[in-house]
Amino acid sequence: MEESIAIEDAKSTVIKKNNICSWVQRIVNIDDVPNQKHYYVVFIISTSTLQIFIHLLTYINIIWKGERFWFTLSCLFMFFVPCMRPTRDYTFKQICFSFMYPHQLWRFFSGALFHMVWYHLLTNITKQLLYGILLERKYGSVRVAILYWLSNLSASLSFMLKNGKRAGMGASGSIYGLMIFLVMDRLVALQEKTERRLFILLQIFLLVILPNVPTMIVFSILELPVGHSAHFGGGLVGFLLSVGILGCPLPWINRQWRYGIIYKYIAFSLLFIYFLITLTIFFVNDASILF
Repeated sequence: MEESIAIEDAKSTVIKKNNICSWVQRIVNIDDVPNQKHYYVVFIISTSTLQIFIHLLTYINIIWKGERFWFTLSCLFMFFVPCMRPTRDYTFKQICFSFMYPHQLWRFFSGALFHMVWYHLLTNITKQLLYGILLERKYGSVRVAILYWLSNLSASLSFMLKNGKRAGMGASGSIYGLMIFLVMDRLVALQEKTERRLFILLQIFLLVILPNVPTMIVFSILELPVGHSAHFGGGLVGFLLSVGILGCPLPWINRQWRYGIIYKYIAFSLLFIYFLITLTIFFVNDASILF
């Protein structure tokens, strides 16, 4: 008798665990159709691994050119306009080193690979893996890589417009691009699958809103510096690319409506104009004018 009770308890425990696992799988499932093809998650995993590896290098306790190694790495990786465009202030040359100065354009992309402290890295990596894995499984590595680096480029350019003399680093601009793209993906699904409306809204809350609340609270309490302009630039690219690829999730637009393609052309046109203007400002103006 006691053995049968123990077996029933074990079965009920297994059932509860299976229910929890199945519920979590449903929440992170953003497939549009049953048995949808999934791609291998290569780009996000490799990028996150590279970011962790670069951060571990900052703990190398050696002196390079009279400075600690983490300072040398930050000077090489951070996004800093005076290292990338000519300026009348020649004191910046000591910070930027001499290699390709003042045209160190790799900083557009290397800034996303470098994080100064652990909590900055962990905050970005967790969100990057959350949004990136979901999107890469659905859309593939090529599309996610384009979204990631275009969002990062946009974040750097928008950060330049507001903070020309400040240095920036971190992948938050790219993460905002991934996050906005994921939100737009769910809004398009919300438009098509009206019978799952409440569940899709729950997904947006659990995957997007809930993970960002603790970060906002911690950064507000500790008064940590936040590059809102970079977040805006990354999110803007995520929004325009999602409209161009997925369509505009407005309630009066049907996916079969032949004029819906106009919204896609408008989105790609605005994206092109945005990069044309910001890149022109970057390459035409002297860096000192941006200060």
